[in-house]
Amino acid sequence: MPKENEQGQEKTEKPSEKRKRDARNDGNVARSQDLNSALVLIGGLSLLAIFGGYVMTRLMEFASGMYLSLDEIQLDGSNFRAYIDGTAKYLLGTIAPFFIIIPIIGVAASLMQFGFLFSQKALKPKFERLNPFKGMKNLFNQQAVVKLLMNIVKVTLIGYVAFAVVRHEYPKFVPLMDAEVAAIFLFLVRTILKVMIWTVVVLLILAIIDFTYQKYKYVENLKMSKQEVKDERKMMEGDPKVKNQQRQLQFRIAFNRMIKELPKADVVVTNPTHVAVALKYDPESMDAPRVVGKGLRKLAQRIKEVAREHGIPVIESPPLARSLYKHCEIGEEIPGEFYQDVAEIIAQIYRLREEEEVEETMA
Repeated sequence: MPKENEQGQEKTEKPSEKRKRDARNDGNVARSQDLNSALVLIGGLSLLAIFGGYVMTRLMEFASGMYLSLDEIQLDGSNFRAYIDGTAKYLLGTIAPFFIIIPIIGVAASLMQFGFLFSQKALKPKFERLNPFKGMKNLFNQQAVVKLLMNIVKVTLIGYVAFAVVRHEYPKFVPLMDAEVAAIFLFLVRTILKVMIWTVVVLLILAIIDFTYQKYKYVENLKMSKQEVKDERKMMEGDPKVKNQQRQLQFRIAFNRMIKELPKADVVVTNPTHVAVALKYDPESMDAPRVVGKGLRKLAQRIKEVAREHGIPVIESPPLARSLYKHCEIGEEIPGEFYQDVAEIIAQIYRLREEEEVEETMA
């Protein structure tokens, strides 16, 4: 069933890019804390496998050193601090890989989910969270119920996995009664590691499921109503009525400017009825003929009327007219591919003008 916004409108439309961007700027992204925890736990186990021997050796050396030097240690006000500092430095050096790498894994897990994000809004305190009534309400919403069920499933599966691993190893417990302490310790460590490995596998599967669910919920929560989509489009693009008025105004300005330039044209190439393109060529100031006006249907008819009023030749050349209209804008020079065809038309017009001038002179 679609959700509704505060105005009671159903949120059925996918969130726009702007809505996603605004939500991200507010610190609202799809994330799974379970996935972070699972990846950090995997990283911790990997570090334990890599550095476990090193850590164990260092701790055993420290313990044996302390035991062998018990008779020599004299704790008093002068050397107590030195013993504490030395012990802290030694232990920190031993577990330093865990302190350095595990936080990096946690940060990498977050970056993997939603990339780099710094949001000042997310850092601002939200005093509504201190409202006990709202807190009680959040305990019984759909998200809280899903989270509770996931936690129950998680605990049940982890408990079952731990029980299954221990039950599988149970026959090996009896021989331990006659084993040495080192063998017992090694067996317990291996069993614990098996439990942890299988636990991590279960947690990772659950984390992937949770992340998929969080992404789904994220999109669902950001969905928009049809009215919200219209309002956002108006805000981004402007009111359609205003934009239409602006387009009409721009068209009138461009039309008036074109009508003023048309009398300067040397020729109008037509389709003959649906397309008209007015060209001007001045060898001294232009490298090529320039389009001073063009139009379709009614506008084409108007261009031809202006041309006849000012004695501008109107030449019928359907392929050329269509090509010029498609590839040339008003105020631009024509591309080189049209030079030959246009040059022939302009040369023809110049010959006609010369003939008219000769006839007028003779008359």
